[in-house]
Amino acid sequence: MSAAAVLAAAALALSGAGVGQAQPAPGATLRVALTQDIDSLNPFVAVFLSSTQINRLNYENLTVVGPDNAVQPGLAERWEASPDALTWTFHLRDAQWSDGTPITARDVAFTYDQIMTNPAAQDANGSAVSNFASVTAVDDRTVQITTTQPQASILATDVPIVPEHVWAGRVAEIGTLNNAEELPVVGSGPYVVTGYQEGQSVTLSANDRFWRGRPKVDTVQFVRYENTDAAVQGLLKGDVDLVRDLTPAQYDSLAGNDTVARNDGRNRRFTEILANWSNPSGVDGQPFGDGHAALRDLRVRQALHHAVDPDAVVERVKQGHSEVIHGLIPPVYPDWTFTPSDGQRRDHDPERAKALLDEAGYRPGPDGVRVGPDGTPLSLRLIAGNQVATNPQLLEFLAGWFGAVGVGVQPQIMSSNQIDDATVAGNFDLAVSGWSVNPDPDDMLSQQTCAVNGTSKSDSGYCNPAYDQLYAAQRAAVDEGQRRELVQQMQSLLYDDVHAIVLTSDTLLEAYRADRFTGFVTQPEDGGVITGQTGYWGYYGATPVAADEAGAAGDSGGGSGATIAAVVAAAVVVAGGGAFLVTRNRRRGRDERE
Repeated sequence: MSAAAVLAAAALALSGAGVGQAQPAPGATLRVALTQDIDSLNPFVAVFLSSTQINRLNYENLTVVGPDNAVQPGLAERWEASPDALTWTFHLRDAQWSDGTPITARDVAFTYDQIMTNPAAQDANGSAVSNFASVTAVDDRTVQITTTQPQASILATDVPIVPEHVWAGRVAEIGTLNNAEELPVVGSGPYVVTGYQEGQSVTLSANDRFWRGRPKVDTVQFVRYENTDAAVQGLLKGDVDLVRDLTPAQYDSLAGNDTVARNDGRNRRFTEILANWSNPSGVDGQPFGDGHAALRDLRVRQALHHAVDPDAVVERVKQGHSEVIHGLIPPVYPDWTFTPSDGQRRDHDPERAKALLDEAGYRPGPDGVRVGPDGTPLSLRLIAGNQVATNPQLLEFLAGWFGAVGVGVQPQIMSSNQIDDATVAGNFDLAVSGWSVNPDPDDMLSQQTCAVNGTSKSDSGYCNPAYDQLYAAQRAAVDEGQRRELVQQMQSLLYDDVHAIVLTSDTLLEAYRADRFTGFVTQPEDGGVITGQTGYWGYYGATPVAADEAGAAGDSGGGSGATIAAVVAAAVVVAGGGAFLVTRNRRRGRDERE
């Protein structure tokens, strides 16, 4: 660990003696620390994990993924498919919006029609409905979806259903609304947004009309912190109750604290290094971005992969809280995970990296940095976001590994918004990235297709017609065994092309105030995560510790509205003077979107 990390861990350990006492249970507010910006609360355009987890609390889907990672009923209580698997009929349950208006099939048809026909409404979930031919409200409780081809992922379509009676008047501005203009927000999930303080917090209140039943916690408040150091200090003081994305040092420092419980959860997230291909856009066929020309050479990308030591990332950066992976689908979904063959696999091999660079025409220069045939130094911009606390240390290792084979780098840590802008525009060479993957892999796989290249939905600017053919085939494969084989072929092709350098699947390190809350449901159930789920189970299951168990509240653990406001004002630091709710059109899936 760096000296700064050691000092931070020591400071956290010493601060444990001053842990704020538990607050009384009545009127409980679960305060959740966020270190990531929110791109929007508008479900048509929101793509950040911070935003989608709020929208999952506010809006129910037709179907949801349960704690066991299997599809289960949501607004639709049952469904059936036609013999040709082109028409799916969903039967809705008797449920209401939070304002008492009945939820009908017209709401479902309106939501899908907007995404299918209105380009401004397609940012978040456009790819999910690209195969849809029509969505029809047969009657108030029945909706039919017809596809142009069979769609294996149709039951895993993660689209929040919105109330037509609210959004029909917003169609003209559907792509620019932040959905905090009129409060409370009308929703159908376990909570609805009732408060928004720009640059500080988003507050949700329990939905009395939620079809599963009212949550046990009255209020969930997401509070913005600049970094996890500040968030962990807030946890120890009693300012917040739940913190995610801890560093290993922070996580270890909380061991033995009687008021704090820790969770090392199997996560659906992976970490990769994007290599900017600067391919022509899938939108207009024109080149975009300013990526280094060397990255278009497969040999250079292979060399960069051989230069990196993923085992050292696991052991020295992640402190054992991750594992090496090779494809887009993390091991939490074993049916879809890819493992290269022995002859295909690229391991850490600096000498092989040097040989490949020699072969590509990049010879060592007088200063040790390789120079191409045209005299251009092989010096690359290497960027990473500040929302992942281990990224600075990771950049140090990467710079050393690349430098050892003669590749110069200029490492730079950016805010999540800045790195988002750079990667969407293609103005980078290498970028540390991260994605969260749904139980059904279709959405993640779609981000490598030519159609989305050059848009906010793309990953590394990859485009390969052979991959696109495999993608279309797996999407239409209703036989699961056949589909698994196609998905393996797709990931094998991505690996051979070095579309990116996939490094690790990281466990999610979380901590919460066990003296205040219990009952958190993880996803998956066996050793999964509390936050960042594909459902709402972690927050919906949260239960306040009874007042007689929690003890009297200390000065720093109060739960009144005035105290919460004071806590937020004192604790929140907005990075760069920006806003908590930032402009839309950010990178799809950037830290962390499914």
